[in-house]
Amino acid sequence: MEPYQRNNQFKKSWDSKPKWDSKPKREWKPRPAMPPNCRYYVEVRDGEDPMRAYRKIKKKMKDDKFIEEIKERQYYHKPSDKRQERLKKRLMVLRRLRRDADDNRFMGRRK
Repeated sequence: MEPYQRNNQFKKSWDSKPKWDSKPKREWKPRPAMPPNCRYYVEVRDGEDPMRAYRKIKKKMKDDKFIEEIKERQYYHKPSDKRQERLKKRLMVLRRLRRDADDNRFMGRRK
């Protein structure tokens, strides 16, 4: 008996390809060079919906808050106005938290 013969009989033969490997591989393509100062890039592959790529770019821009920043910087805002807006937002958050706490305290009962 050859050494390790017993262990070799339990090894699987890899001649047949497994099921998960039957899908054809996508060939690798280098990314095209992005233009300078380009923040967003979505590649549209063959057979892919271009509207889906447009929605991806829109989502990236929304997450980055790019449009909001442009609108905000369109006009000059005095520092006192900025401070007032911050206070308004803070008061709104506090009111909402207080309202939620009151709702939780009464658990649906009428006051």
